This record gives sequence, C-alpha cells and structure tokens, in this order.
Amino acid sequence: MEGFTQANLFELSQGAIQVTYSSTSILGGPIFSYRDGQLSRSFRGEEVRLLDTEIGQLITVTLETIPDLRTVTFSLVLPIVTVIPQSSGTCIKVPGITTTAPTTIAGPPPGPQQLYSIVNLSGTAQFIVS
Repeated sequence: MEGFTQANLFELSQGAIQVTYSSTSILGGPIFSYRDGQLSRSFRGEEVRLLDTEIGQLITVTLETIPDLRTVTFSLVLPIVTVIPQSSGTCIKVPGITTTAPTTIAGPPPGPQQLYSIVNLSGTAQFIVS
C-alpha cells in the first residue's frame, strides 16, 4: 500500500469564484490564483501570506488596495489534507473570506474596521510533484 502525504495543490470554486493554491512550485514558493466575475489575479512568493492557526492554515492575498478608500483581501482556511500521492485528489469544502477594510486620511471611521463576505468553496486537494 502506498504511503500518504500532505496535499499541496487545492483547486476550489463556488459560483463565479475560482481559486487555485499550490503550496510549492518550481519557482520555490507558493502560487495563488483568484478569479471572479470582475477580477483575475495571480500571486506568488511573499504576496501569498501564510498563518498557522488552530482552525487550519490561513492563506491570504491582497486583491485590491485603493488609497483613502479600501483594502480588499481574500483568505482561505485550509485544513491539513492527507492524500495518496498521484491520486485524483480528495474532495474538500472550505471557507473563503473576502475582507474589506475601509481606509481614509482622517483615520478609521466609526464602526467595524473589517467587513466580511464568506463563501463556501468546494473542490479537490491533491499532491503533485513540482
């Protein structure tokens, strides 16, 4: 029987949102691509921020920064997924969180400093040799 390994490629979607995240690449670092009805962006290396938390790994990219208006980020909460190498992958469902933080010259406005929009993404987690 083959050994198990940790997934390093995640292909996820819900509606117009499509996300691909690879924790390793031939370039040496992570690659993250995000697409929705209006936006198509790719990120690599240090543009992909990783944070280990008790609920899983938080992977965050900045989708948009408009000075004196807002910063928009997108985060995935990914569990560790154990898979059989060279298999077609394991089905997973994970939350994707779009966070909008208002920014102004005058300082933060009253009220919440982050607004969240959460989508439940589903797709596959698999291990690929890079």
